[in-house]
This record gives sequence, C-alpha cells and structure tokens, in this order.
Amino acid sequence: MTIDELIAHGNHYRSISEPEKSLACYAQAFVKNPKFGAAYNNYGNVLREMGYPKQAIGFLKTAIELNPKDSIAQFNLAVAYLLAGDLENGWKQYEKRWQFEHLDGKLPQLAQPRWQGEDLKDKIILVTGEQGHGDNIQFVRFVEQLILAGARQVIVSVDPGLKPLLQTSFLSPTLVLSGSDILPAFDFWTPIMSIPGFLDITYKNLPYKMQYLNPSKQSIATWNKRLGLKYKLRVGFCWSGRRDSWINQHKAVPFEKIFELIKRNPNYEWINLQTDCSSEEEAQLVAEGVKAYPGTIANWDDTAGLIQHCDVVIAVDTAVGHLSGAMGRPFWLPLNHFGQDWRWLLERNDSPWYSSCRIFRQPSIGNWDEPLDRIHNNLKLFKI
Repeated sequence: MTIDELIAHGNHYRSISEPEKSLACYAQAFVKNPKFGAAYNNYGNVLREMGYPKQAIGFLKTAIELNPKDSIAQFNLAVAYLLAGDLENGWKQYEKRWQFEHLDGKLPQLAQPRWQGEDLKDKIILVTGEQGHGDNIQFVRFVEQLILAGARQVIVSVDPGLKPLLQTSFLSPTLVLSGSDILPAFDFWTPIMSIPGFLDITYKNLPYKMQYLNPSKQSIATWNKRLGLKYKLRVGFCWSGRRDSWINQHKAVPFEKIFELIKRNPNYEWINLQTDCSSEEEAQLVAEGVKAYPGTIANWDDTAGLIQHCDVVIAVDTAVGHLSGAMGRPFWLPLNHFGQDWRWLLERNDSPWYSSCRIFRQPSIGNWDEPLDRIHNNLKLFKI
C-alpha cells in the first residue's frame, strides 16, 4: 500500500473503534517514510485517545519538528499534556488552539491589549467565552481569581443562554454580558480558557470550591412548584452530548442502555435533563414514568433550577455534568474508555475540578454494562 492508502486505512480503523489496527497502519506509514509528519501525528493522537498520553507526546513532538505549521499536531500535543495532568506545559501549548480547525480565525480582535499575566490592580478585564457551554461553566470559576488578583471589575461575555445563570452566581464587581450587549470600557481582555495558564494554575494550586454556580431563587421556586411534593429519590439524567459530534459516538450512552437502567430502578423519581431528546425517546421515557418538561427549559438557569431539586445527576461528559459539578450537586459520570476528554484525567474515580463528581469508567471500548451496573448498585445505597 502507498503511504496515502495506509493513512486512509488507519483513519478508517479509528472511525470504527479499532485503534490497534489504526496504529499498525500509521506505523507502517512512517516506516516507509520517516519524514512523513502526519503519520507521527495520527499515531500519537490515537495513543492519546487510547489513554496513553505520555507515550503519545514524543510522536506528536516529532510531527511538529517535521512540520511546525501542523496545527492539528500542535493541538493534539496540548491535549496529550493536559490528559497526562501536565498543566504547566498543557496551558502553554493550548494557546495553539486558535489555529486549530473550528477555532481558526475565531480569536477575538479587540483594540485593548490581551491580558497575559500583567498586574490587574485597579484594572477592568473582559473575559470572553469560547467553545462549548461545558468549557465556559468549568472555567468561569477563575473569575474569582482575577478579582483576588486585584481586578477592579471583571466583565464576562458569554452565550445568551448562560447569562441568567452567571448573573445570579456572580455579584459585584463582576458584570455578566452576552455577545449582543454593548461592551463598557476595559483595560485588558482574555479568552476564558487562557486564564489558568497565566495564573500558573496546576493541580497543586487549583482553587478548591465545592460550589460556585447557583440557580436563581425564581428558577428554584418554579421547579419546586412543577415537581410537587417529593416522595422518592430524584435522579436527573443526561445520556448524550451533541449528536453531530464525532466523539459523541464514544461518550454517549446508547438510549436503550439508559432506558434499561431506569427500568431496573423503578423506585426512583427519574427526571430527564436531555433537552434534545427525540419525540420517540421522550414518549418511551414518559410511558415509563419519567418526568420530562419539553419546551420549558430556555436557558442554563432553568436547567440549574431543576438540577437543584435532584438528589443525584447521572450525566455523560456534557455541560449538564459540568453544571451539576459546579453547583456542588452529586454528579455521577459514566465515562467513555476511548477518546475521553482530558479534564477527567486517567485511572481515578474522582475529579479535582468537581468535589461532588464520581466517575464510572468504561473498562473497554463500548462496554457500558459494567459502569451502569456499578451505578445501579450505588443507587441502591442512596437514601432520602
């Protein structure tokens, strides 16, 4: 086979969840041509997706040495550092994200200087949201660190759906805006996921706070009225991320698996937190006695108010899970084995990011039965 054919075959095997065969193809490619950088990048990336980030780093560095302009290898190296728990190198390398695929050209262009660790005493700093809702929910915790660093005011500009929740959670001197709002004057600006790098955040000094986001009193009261009196343990659940995302095939629990878990545990009050479930899925859930509120969740404050009434939330790697952790609510994460996100690290059942998080890891690709069995057994220990 030609090098191009080997790369194509490797990509195919990766797409059908056969990473070992994928690695074999990429290895043959760089044996044929030791200067073919893409083969090293692909090999390192699949190693990282298999859960071997430290072993992946050397291959990714080689890809970059061969082609310094390879934005994919640059990004993959950042993720490998982060998954390995090396935040010092990870944050630095993660700045390369602005040349990577969907983020290329998306870095805001503002007249004021971009903050890179300068003294913030008596300064106003604008924090711009980026990427997914879960990313912003996770990293908005660092707003408080900017205030502690002396900032007179922090302006947070996020998606309109997050604005009501953050307005409730952050009081003066934090101003929360959405993208369409007119910006007041400010001295510096920074993308939200760049903050910890310039604060020199590592897992040794990661700010520990059990709860930093709160639903509004109105949202809590509204859901209290909708839900009515509580007679059973309330279990919120969310089984899928964005369905158009490639990685969702790995991180999403198949609907039939989560439905089976619900049927195995009829003595709980199950609450659907999957706002984009299909009409067919919703009909099955409602027929099984699950509480669903289609069309009533307009923003993340609505979701937070509902989560506040749950005794535990079972959610895959989604913004719903991040929000549960940020609220300090018990959050159980069924986690994919292949291609897991860097922030959940490796071989641990807890999270340094969320004290209320408990991780139930797949032992192998596609094996959801084992983590869901463990969740089933742990549910039986919960009392209200």
